[in-house]
Amino acid sequence: MAPSIDVRALVRAAKTRESEVTSTSERHDRFFPDGFVDTTLDDDGCGVASEKSIPIATVDGLSYEREWLGERDADELERALLASPSSWWTSWSNARRVMNAGGNAPSQLFRGEEDLKHFPAYLRALMRAMVNRKTSDAEPNHVLVNEYESRGGITPHSDGAVYAEDVSILTLRGTALIEFWPSEGEITGRPIASVLLEPRSVLTYKGTAYRLRHGIRETDADVVTEETANARALGLNPGARVERNPRGRVSVVFVRKRTVV
Repeated sequence: MAPSIDVRALVRAAKTRESEVTSTSERHDRFFPDGFVDTTLDDDGCGVASEKSIPIATVDGLSYEREWLGERDADELERALLASPSSWWTSWSNARRVMNAGGNAPSQLFRGEEDLKHFPAYLRALMRAMVNRKTSDAEPNHVLVNEYESRGGITPHSDGAVYAEDVSILTLRGTALIEFWPSEGEITGRPIASVLLEPRSVLTYKGTAYRLRHGIRETDADVVTEETANARALGLNPGARVERNPRGRVSVVFVRKRTVV
């Protein structure tokens, strides 16, 4: 006999999901009531690189900008994101949990306003700012938030065809060394490049850089190497150890999915 279906339970679950979606803006009304206070979200459109932008000549399409977000705004953004509906979050086994805004991450398709209605106003403002400030080539339509324990990391991988080749990572809390490896072969020896992610910074990888594998080691402290592209700008020499924040790390990943035709 086929198992019976609890229709009432399904209806209750659907109503709960609908309630979370319709109340998202209400949940976030208390955040950024006066907008962003110490972050410049617009520019004059001239496309001039920020003086805080650090070019990474060793990898085409890889760039890094310090202090992309203001300090007060970064604190408020973290509070707002961590207050998002529980249904947006998924726990992983490697000391990490992930929040999806704008649809389900495994899906490669973007459903327009159907997905965008999940975004509170402040996230949509940041998505527009990615283009206005020349960080991204086109406005993102999907956001992933990673909350790691202090030594948490992620295995080197490539996102492949899941997203457009234009990804930006905004770090809110903690530091971590992200490493880039060839798209194929074993992960041995030294990476092609690495970047020490700082709070309020943005790392962008496009084109060639997107097709590389990227990962973060599980460790209590990161070690700067000759391949760490922003080491000099941070006043660090190869061999320097940077302790991880005991409170862990929070990062926001801005990506773009293909639109449903």
